Amino acid sequence: MESKGLDVLWFNSGNSKWRTLLFLIISLFPISFLMKFVSEWTHEFLGHCGIGILVGGQPINYYVSWIWPLEFGFAFVSFPMGASNISRALMAAGGILACLIAAISCNIAIHYVVRKRKINSSIAYTILHILFWYGFWAFMNSTGYLLVGSLLNFGDVRLITIYTNISNWVFLIPGFLALIFFYYLISNNFKFLFKPFSSLKPKWKLFIFWLFLPFIFILFSLNPSIAISLNLFFIILPLMFIPSIISLVFSKGVFSD
Repeated sequence: MESKGLDVLWFNSGNSKWRTLLFLIISLFPISFLMKFVSEWTHEFLGHCGIGILVGGQPINYYVSWIWPLEFGFAFVSFPMGASNISRALMAAGGILACLIAAISCNIAIHYVVRKRKINSSIAYTILHILFWYGFWAFMNSTGYLLVGSLLNFGDVRLITIYTNISNWVFLIPGFLALIFFYYLISNNFKFLFKPFSSLKPKWKLFIFWLFLPFIFILFSLNPSIAISLNLFFIILPLMFIPSIISLVFSKGVFSD
């Protein structure tokens, strides 16, 4: 279904070129950076602490990093003696689950709104950008943990495997399914929300946008708490470019306008 279109006052008035550039800068930096922090807060507080409480645990402390993925946050949840491993595993999975729910909710909401309504308010358009970046970083957080956590067997995935005896490789399956699902949804939302900012063809916009993945992976690898060999780094890094390449090769007819 085609979208209803974009008719925001910001982009259809005098000095629209500078207004458009200003909004792009605001979206890419303060909004995106703040939503990255909010997605981390979702992971640590709503996810680990929140689900920890639901399964009988008691949050002790949590920390959210402003510079993720160069530094990781954490959440400490205490359980009474005799607490089941299932309860502990659910707490460990809480961060991933919370961010998955946030990513799905935000992206489906945007997908629905931009196809059912004509966006003619600067406030509404700003809110959509806030939801987009929150959904994007929640996707990066949850799906990234599933994929990279499975390959390196670290963090939340490692804790889940300890409590359940499930192989870390099993989590590659939901990780890849989430990647495919969000790649399609986020790409469509991105094409609509960032349409006014450049005359580049949509496939090139998507190509540049999905370069976030290798960039974030490089920062992730620089985290001193991650022990990743150079061989494994150079095996995983090229895989991070696949969404950008797909955007160039298969964008026509796959993503809606």
